Amino acid sequence: MQLLIITLTLVASFCSSWALPPLNAPATAAVGPPPPATLTQDLEELFLLIPSRPLNKLVIRYLLNDEQFQAVVRIINSHDAYMVRMRLKAQPELIQFHAWVRSQLILSGGGSLEFEESEEILRLFNPTPYWSVYGWQGFFSEFLAYFPYEMLRAHIDAKVMQGGSMAQLWTKVKALLPVYERFLAFPETKRIIAQLEQHGVVFSQLDEFIRSLFDWYNLNPVGTQAIGLVPKDNGTGVISLSVGGQDPSVGGRNNAVVVVPVDNQVVV
Repeated sequence: MQLLIITLTLVASFCSSWALPPLNAPATAAVGPPPPATLTQDLEELFLLIPSRPLNKLVIRYLLNDEQFQAVVRIINSHDAYMVRMRLKAQPELIQFHAWVRSQLILSGGGSLEFEESEEILRLFNPTPYWSVYGWQGFFSEFLAYFPYEMLRAHIDAKVMQGGSMAQLWTKVKALLPVYERFLAFPETKRIIAQLEQHGVVFSQLDEFIRSLFDWYNLNPVGTQAIGLVPKDNGTGVISLSVGGQDPSVGGRNNAVVVVPVDNQVVV
């Protein structure tokens, strides 16, 4: 989606005088609270939290150098994958959701839901002969290290608590769970998942990440021990899920951590 440039102009005028104002001076209007943020502003704030440049470079590095990741890319661009995307776009709930978001963006001065294509050109040659790639699991771990999961969820939760357009949007996003379940039940999707798992993708791990990101995990929980996400209560009101069964307190780039609020009742 093309990010919009929102210019906030604040004009303040301060007047001071030792003389008392005349008794018949008009009363100064009280300054009310600022208007609630529009959906365009809320979505812009979310997009600005995502480090798109490092993520883009991560994809390019694995696409050029990792055979397992290259196989995954070929699978998600197969004929089955194309048919799944077409069936998914035709789901009535998704069509209604798309229409609602589009209308809200137009009302708030935004554009459409279309995303701009990356302007970064895919390089055909590595700048150096030394690259560290570790298959799909290595890519997923690095992705989680870059992806600001905790920051995004905290920002979304705060916006939802405030109400407004973002709260409405998130309610509609959570209501799309049946579409996701239907998507997983497509025969083409099952074939794609089987092919991905043959090339090292632990789909149950990816499924858990998707459900936790969109508040779908607590409605149809998946056992985290079976997918390599080990829960650890750090005493701060959240549960840290470390990828690959490693303790998130150890450190290191591959010890990516997904943080899920405890009060969302994650079943582990």
